[in-house]
Amino acid sequence: MAEPTSPPPRIGTPRWDRELAGIGLNRLSVDTDVGLALEFADVHAEFDPHALDFGTDAEAAAIWVLLHQRFPSYGILMYLRMCWSNGDHVLQDWIVRQFAAMLVHGPGPVAESAEYGLWVDYFESSEAAQVFTALTLQMPRSHWDRLISGAGPVPWEAKHHVFQEAAEDPALHPALAKGLAGSFYDVYGQVDAVEAAALVERITVADEDLLEALTEAVTQPLRLRTGSAVIVDESDPGWPHEGSFLLRAVVRSPRSRWVGRSELVADGQMYGRLVHWDFPFDAAKIVHRTVHAPEPEGRIVLFRVEGPVEHAESLVNRDVEAWPPGLREHLTP
Repeated sequence: MAEPTSPPPRIGTPRWDRELAGIGLNRLSVDTDVGLALEFADVHAEFDPHALDFGTDAEAAAIWVLLHQRFPSYGILMYLRMCWSNGDHVLQDWIVRQFAAMLVHGPGPVAESAEYGLWVDYFESSEAAQVFTALTLQMPRSHWDRLISGAGPVPWEAKHHVFQEAAEDPALHPALAKGLAGSFYDVYGQVDAVEAAALVERITVADEDLLEALTEAVTQPLRLRTGSAVIVDESDPGWPHEGSFLLRAVVRSPRSRWVGRSELVADGQMYGRLVHWDFPFDAAKIVHRTVHAPEPEGRIVLFRVEGPVEHAESLVNRDVEAWPPGLREHLTP
């Protein structure tokens, strides 16, 4: 993505109109289409974005942005994401700039909607790093709160320097605490637990529940109770994961979290690394054998463990721990 040369203009202002020309549009024609959409909304008593259809991706994007200022909702941002997916780099840069404008200028409901839209549609995608970086480059640090609070799924390499800078500003500590918690607890959260632990020590977290969750994440393993294990015949062509096995387990910690490649530890000994949560295994299609054990109560998660297959039998029906990479050593005196 191209680096911006100035902060984004407020949506709908004359400066915004001039930037609109950069994607080949003029404000008058866009306003005409917005007016038609508003007439349709008046006829139907409420605004329903799902019933609308516009022209090119650029035209649709501009209309959705203006409508979102009036009717902030994820329904509109979902269609804006479609324009982003179909657009060229120029349109994608323009759309990301609109999110920066929403977060910087608001108003509140617009910024809140944009924060959610970024988290769901961009930060959980393969483009998360480039979108997040582009936003940080064109937003004043004083407006980073809504950006970093939802950055849990953003790759750690893309956000850690932003998090470190935010730690220097006490006004951003509440948002940073949420972003760190999301890095551990979001379904697609990404984190370096050791670096996150150092950040937690640097910031003030007033929310007691949030502080408890962060303290647990940076000082404790994820505790699991295992059930059965599945050992796959590695000669089966449908199994591309040599040197790994499957382990059924239930989370016993107060809060569930996932950090890829966590160390699987039992009684102080490391047996492998957890590399996949809820592994999609079709027992009917792959040759395997099951090491049966009583199934623990609760939601069973099928983990893929990267490690010596001969360890599988010794790991059934046990209390085990999952330590994020490096954290166990970091906490060892």
